[in-house]
Amino acid sequence: MNIKKEIKQVIKALVFISIAILPFISITNVLGLETFLDSFENPESYICLKDSTNIVGLKTRDENFIILQKTSHPDFELKENDEVIYFEINGEMACSTIHQIHGIGSFKRYYIYNSEEENSNPIFSTQIVGKIIDVVDNNIWNDLSIQLWEVSIEYLNVETAF
Repeated sequence: MNIKKEIKQVIKALVFISIAILPFISITNVLGLETFLDSFENPESYICLKDSTNIVGLKTRDENFIILQKTSHPDFELKENDEVIYFEINGEMACSTIHQIHGIGSFKRYYIYNSEEENSNPIFSTQIVGKIIDVVDNNIWNDLSIQLWEVSIEYLNVETAF
């Protein structure tokens, strides 16, 4: 009888553990393992935008989550065809794709294509909030996974562990 009871306890423990780690497996699948692990080293450098209704030029649906790597990341680098969220001169948040980069060091101009106008407009690094890492569908499972990820990078980051 004891063996059956122990087997049931082991099975319950395995089911609990697998259910507890499923959201982390899901978010790892969305972000990629490298970005997921990096988010624990640099938790202040990643953000999830859950309300994108005020962002001009965003091509995704409003009910999607947008994962951003902020400019505060130590290895932040922009390349052509990266999609960025930035502040326009009038203070509105906007989203565009970088088509050209000119300049040296931190004095770079990033040329974006504005669909409302026929020419490219430059933006500067001080205007950029971050680049879009991924766009995640808003459903219950992804919402749970992202919330657990955000809480875990805030409280389980590498800097506070040592």
